[in-house]
Amino acid sequence: MKAMILKGYGGLEQFEMQDVPDPSPKEGEVLVRIRANGVCFHDILARQGHFPRTKTPGIIGHEIAGEVAGLGRGVTDFKIGERVVVVMKDHCGHCRLCLKGHDNLCQNTGGLFGEEIPGGYAEYISVRTHAVVRIPDGVSFEQAAVVPCALGTAYHGLHAVGRVQPGEAVLITGATGGVGIHAVQVARMLGARVIAVTTSAGKTDFLRDNGADDIIVSPELDFADEARRITGGHGVDVVFNIVGQLAWNAALKSMGFAARHVFVGNLNAAPVNLRPAHAILKEMFFLGTEGVSRGEVETLLELVRLGRLRSVVGGTLHLADACRAHASMESRSSVGRLVLIP
Repeated sequence: MKAMILKGYGGLEQFEMQDVPDPSPKEGEVLVRIRANGVCFHDILARQGHFPRTKTPGIIGHEIAGEVAGLGRGVTDFKIGERVVVVMKDHCGHCRLCLKGHDNLCQNTGGLFGEEIPGGYAEYISVRTHAVVRIPDGVSFEQAAVVPCALGTAYHGLHAVGRVQPGEAVLITGATGGVGIHAVQVARMLGARVIAVTTSAGKTDFLRDNGADDIIVSPELDFADEARRITGGHGVDVVFNIVGQLAWNAALKSMGFAARHVFVGNLNAAPVNLRPAHAILKEMFFLGTEGVSRGEVETLLELVRLGRLRSVVGGTLHLADACRAHASMESRSSVGRLVLIP
C-alpha cells in the first residue's frame, strides 16, 4: 500500500510517500480501507518531535474513517464493506477504566493511533473490532473522520469534564481550528452563551455561522477585559482552552467565581504559573480532558446524522499532499478540519 511515512522528527522534509506492506488483520481485528483521515494539530506536534511515543519511521494520523476490507480470525460482528470510523485510541476493552466507560484512558494498549501503532496516513489499517464504530447512513467518510477527535474532544471536554450547564458563559480559545469550531457548536447545543476567541478578524463570520454568540478578536491573546465586559464583570463560567499556555494569563483573568478551566491542548508545550490563592479565593477548578469514549463517538455520529451537530470539513487533499495540509495549519490559514483522501 501507499503510506506517507514520517522518517524522523522535524520539518515537512521528514515526510515521504512510500510503498509498504499491507497490514494483515490479527485475531479480533478488522482490516479497514481508509477513505478519509483528518489532520489534527497533534499531527504537527508529533512530526516536530513533541511526543516521544511517536514512532519513527512510522505512520501518523488518528482521525480515520473507511470500510471493512478484511476480517481477522474470530471476527463475526462486522462484514466486508461496512463503513466504520476508528475511535482515535486503541483500548483493551476489559480493564477497570474500559469497563467504566473510560476507554479513552486505557493504558493497556498502544494508545493513540499514529504514535506507537500505525495510523491513518495510509491506504489501510488493522484495528481491533472494539475500536471501530459503524458509520450511520447519511454521514460521509469525511464527516465521520472528523467526529472522534475534533468533535469528540469538544463534546467530551465540555459535556463530561466541563459539565457545561444551560445559561453559562463558555469562552473558547483557538475557536476557528478543528476542535475549536466544533466546541462552538457543542457549547451552543448545551445551552451556553458562547464567547469565541480568534486571532484573525477575517474569521468572525465563520464563527458566527457556527453558533458563536460573542466574538473576541485578539491577535495577542489579551482578551480578559473584553470577556469580563461581555459577562457584565462577572467573568466566564467555563474556559475551554485549546491553545494552552499562550492564552493562560488572559484565561485566568477571565474566570469568574466557581469557574472551570478545561485544558484541551498546549500548542507550545510550555508550563503555566498559578498562585494557589487564585484557585482558593474564587473556588476555581482546573481540569484536563483526553479524547473521547467509544460510546460518545456513537452518540456524536447520530447527532451528526440528525443534523444537531455538523462536521466542519475545511477542505480535502490527497494523501500525497499531506505537507500542504500541515503547512496550511501551521500558518493558521485553514479553518475547520482538513481531511486527507488516499
